[in-house]
Amino acid sequence: MENVIVSPIEREGFELVELKLSHYKSSSRIQVYIDSDHGVMLDDCVRVSKTLSSVLEEAGMFNGKYTIEVSSPGLDRPLRTFRDFSRRIGETVEIFFEDAGTASMKGKLVGAEGDEIALQTKDETRKLGLAGIRMGKIIF
Repeated sequence: MENVIVSPIEREGFELVELKLSHYKSSSRIQVYIDSDHGVMLDDCVRVSKTLSSVLEEAGMFNGKYTIEVSSPGLDRPLRTFRDFSRRIGETVEIFFEDAGTASMKGKLVGAEGDEIALQTKDETRKLGLAGIRMGKIIF
């Protein structure tokens, strides 16, 4: 399904962050989380929902009833991609590493370039490679 909805979402100016599909006895629920550099407003969710409804009808992907829910991923979602981190420069974050033996780090996200992020801790600014990062979370 993802291959069917990514292009229409991108044409609307957004990126697909997450897709969840739930099946019930006589219906299905499609949850689509979108984001963009300028954020996501309610009108954006309505527009993307209508677009996806048309696309899914044309593709004939569902035989029974289904609902589409489009929303933003929220501020508490995990940061995983370069784009996720670059949107949150200036925020205080906690970084969790792929290596389970490495302790998490907290600091201010001060940069994102190439395949690295820059994290300002109490003592220093550290450059961290995205390949070694499992995820980041914004600290409120």
